[in-house]
Amino acid sequence: MSNKWATFSNLCIAATLLRVVLLLYGEWQDAYLTVKYTDIDYMVFTDAARHVTQGESPYERATYRYTPLLAILLTPNIYWFFSFGKCIFALTDIVVGYLIHQILILRGMPSEKALWLDSLWLLNPMVANISTRGNAESLLAAMVLGTLYLILTRRFYPACALFGLAVHFKIYPIIYAIPLLFLLDKRYGDPVDFPHMMWSYQQARLYLLQRYLSDGGAKFEINEPPSSPSPSISSSSSKEEYTSVSDRVINQIRNILRECMLFFTPSRILFGAVSAIVFFALTWFMYQLYGDEFLQHTYLYHVTRKDHRHNFSVWFYQMYLGFDAPVAGKLMGLLAFVPQLALVAATGIVFAKDIFFACFIQTFLFVTFNKVCTSQYFMWYICLLPLILPSTIIRFRWKGLVLIAAWAAGQGIWLNYAYHLEFLGENTFFSIWIASIIFFIINCWIVVELILNHRFEYVYSTTGRIRWVWGLGEPGVWN
Repeated sequence: MSNKWATFSNLCIAATLLRVVLLLYGEWQDAYLTVKYTDIDYMVFTDAARHVTQGESPYERATYRYTPLLAILLTPNIYWFFSFGKCIFALTDIVVGYLIHQILILRGMPSEKALWLDSLWLLNPMVANISTRGNAESLLAAMVLGTLYLILTRRFYPACALFGLAVHFKIYPIIYAIPLLFLLDKRYGDPVDFPHMMWSYQQARLYLLQRYLSDGGAKFEINEPPSSPSPSISSSSSKEEYTSVSDRVINQIRNILRECMLFFTPSRILFGAVSAIVFFALTWFMYQLYGDEFLQHTYLYHVTRKDHRHNFSVWFYQMYLGFDAPVAGKLMGLLAFVPQLALVAATGIVFAKDIFFACFIQTFLFVTFNKVCTSQYFMWYICLLPLILPSTIIRFRWKGLVLIAAWAAGQGIWLNYAYHLEFLGENTFFSIWIASIIFFIINCWIVVELILNHRFEYVYSTTGRIRWVWGLGEPGVWN
C-alpha cells in the first residue's frame, strides 16, 4: 500500500463500496433465488415498524424482542424503501471504523499504521455481510465504542448518556459498567462542572475519611497498588496487636467502610446516576407507550429465555431436551448465568485500567458462555479486537494464524451439522451439541492465550494524560 493511497478516507470509500455491492447483490438474491440474502431478523424489524406506522404495538409482531426505538428508527422501511435499515446499519459500520481509528490515534499510533487495524473491521467480509443482511448489531457497536471514546476524551456527561442509551437498546452493555467505574479513579480525575450537591457530598466524604476512617496516614486509591507505609507511622503502632476479637472486628469494619468510601468518588456516583437517569427515562417513556409487554419482551424475556433452536451455545442441547419442562427449563436458563456473570465481573475488575482489553475479554466471555450464541454476536467483540491487538505479543505467524484457523474451523464443523439438520432434514442435534462443545473449548483456549500474552497498559498516566503506548503519536494530535 503506497503512501499516496494509504489514507483513512480511501479506506472508508473502499468499505462503503464493499457494502454497496453487497446491498445490490442482496436485492438480486432476494428477487431471484429461493434462499434469501436478507436476515430473518430484518423481516421482524420491518414488520414491527409497520405496526408502529399503523399506531399499534411493535410487539404485535411475534419474536420482536427489542426496544421500540429500533422499530421507530426503521419506520422509513415502510414510508420510503425496504432497505433503508440496511443502509443505516452499513453506514454505522463506517462510524464504528472511524471510532476505532480515532482511539488508536489517541493512544499514540500513527494514522497509516492504524489503517491495517481499521481494516479488520471496515473490510471484514463477515461484518459487512451481517450488516447488509439487515442485522442491527453495528448500532450497539457504535454506542459502545462511542461511550469508550467519549470517556477517553473526558466528555463525561455525553459518555454517561450514550451508555444509558446503549443499555436501554440492548441490556448486555451493562457489563461494561464494571470496568468503566473502576477506570474513573484519581488518574481520570473529576468532571469540572460538578453539581452543587456533589461538592457537598465530596466535602462530607473527605471529612468522614479524615475524622472516622483514617488509616494512620496511608492513602491510596482503590484498585491501585498501595503505597509504602508512611514514615509518620511509628514503629510501635505498626506492630500493635489487637488483644480482643471485638477490636479486630471493629478494625475490619472500619477498613471495609473506608474502602467503600474511597471507591464511591463523585465521578463514579455521577456516572452511575446520569447513565441510570437516561436508561430509566427511556424505559419509563416506552413503558408509558407499550406497558408490560415492553418490559416482558425487551428485558425479562432474556433472563428466563429458553431457546431450543440450534445455535453455537454449549447450553442449547440441554435447553432443547428440557424445553417442555417448565421448571427445569427455566432453572437451566438461570443457572447458565452463574459462570458467565462471575467471569465477566472478575475480568472487568482485574483489567479495568486497560479498559479496551477489559471490555474485549468481558464480551468474549459473555458470548462464549451465553445460553444463546449466533454469528451476529461475534460482532460484539470483533469491533474491540483492533484495540487490543497492538498490545499482544502473539505473533501472527504461526500462533495467531493457528488461533484464527481453529476459531473458523470450530464454526465450520458446527455449520456442517447445522446444514444437515436444516436443509437435509437429518436429526443431527447431538452432533451439533458436540460441535458446540468443540467450539466452546476453542474459544476458552483463545481467551486464555490472549490474557497470558497481553501487555497490560494503563490508559492514563499519573498526570491524567492519555498514554501513548502504540507509537509516538500522529502529528498534530495531542491529549
